[in-house]
This record gives sequence, structure tokens and C-alpha cells, in this order.
Amino acid sequence: MRVSMIYMASGFGRRFGSNKLLVPFAGKALYLHGLGALKAAAELLETAGKGNFLMEGSVPKALHPVHCRIFVVSQYEEILEEAGKLGFETVYNPYSSEGITASLRLGTKASGPDTDAFLYFVADQPYMQAKTIASFVSGFFSSGKGIGCVYSKGRPGSPNLFCGQFYEELLGLEGDKGGRQIMGKYPEELWTMEVNERELVDIDTLNDMIHPTNMESDGDRSDDSPRTKE
Repeated sequence: MRVSMIYMASGFGRRFGSNKLLVPFAGKALYLHGLGALKAAAELLETAGKGNFLMEGSVPKALHPVHCRIFVVSQYEEILEEAGKLGFETVYNPYSSEGITASLRLGTKASGPDTDAFLYFVADQPYMQAKTIASFVSGFFSSGKGIGCVYSKGRPGSPNLFCGQFYEELLGLEGDKGGRQIMGKYPEELWTMEVNERELVDIDTLNDMIHPTNMESDGDRSDDSPRTKE
């Protein structure tokens, strides 16, 4: 399975008052937290055939082996330059004023039509864990559905997944609603995974920076293993 992980880092940070993605948070620029989680998730998935497992509760869960490509889509040269140095594929976004859908389209086009699934993740969710992302991708392929979304207590969040059959529709999206337009069109194709509420927290204001939720590494997770539902 070929998965393109598209990291959307083009936001203006209007509520924050400046480019929040470059602001230091818990020891490094905000955008680097989610990017690191994507990289670690890709490594988990790509080594799944070598006996790599996740724990779902007390039950070991095998991962589906997949080949991952990570694309960083941004209007900011500093982010693109650093992402390139770290070995990620980069896509410049000159249409950031259109909203998140522009990043989605550009990342999808760069991935190409031969991709089996597109994963879209925003750059201001520093608490999302690599194990959660890997379990989400693996569970999505097991579900047989065409669209995947993480949820917490009825609230949808990021990342989202779309199988390759939606390639053309993804390229045709407009506005600032992103993939929700396709989710609403094909409710029978939607598979969801319940995650820890903290992992969906995003940084929108300076106050979120000053009073952050406690950060924890993947190794510190205890009772917040992801759960799935149809």
C-alpha cells in the first residue's frame, strides 16, 4: 500500500497574531511536533512486516505494512527549507489565501494518481502521537472503507484519510472546508477512530502556548490507546 502523508503548514495564524508555526513550543518550533509524529508513524508502518505491533488495550495489533511518502506543503520558505533538510518532499503553496483546501489540492497533485491513500494532517496539533497515526492508517485499510476520520467525544479532527479513488474529487475541491465536502457526500464510506481528546487539541492563540496541555512521548501513553467504530 502506498500512502502519501500530506502535512499542511500554510496557515496565517490570524487568531494567534503572527505565524504561529514557527513559534517555539515545548522546545522546538510548533510545526516540528506534528512533522515528527508523521515521520515516526511512517517508520512504524514501513517496518510493520518486521514484527512491529501496537497495543490496543492489552491486545497486540499487527500493522499493515505500507510505503509512506511525506509531503510538507507551505507558503513559508523557512519551513520548506528545513523540511527539505530533514529529507521530506516539499511543495510551495502560493494560494494560501484560499484556505486549507489549497494545501490539500497541492499535496494531492504532488502525490499523483497512483497513491492508494492520502492522509491529511494540520501543522498546529502538537499532541498527536505517532502510534495513533499508525493505528489510524492500519485500521483504515482493515475497514474496507474509502474515507477515514479521527474523532473524540463526537468531535471530528485531524488527520483524515481518503483512498485513491477520490483523487480527482480531491483535486477539484474549493473553499475552506477541505475534505469535509467529500465526507458529507459519501457518508457510507466513512470509517472513524476514537482517539484521546488531548491529541486533537490545536494551538490557535498565544494563551494556548502559555498554558499548554502536558506533552508526553509515545512511550508515555497508558490508557489512551485508540478505539475504532463504524
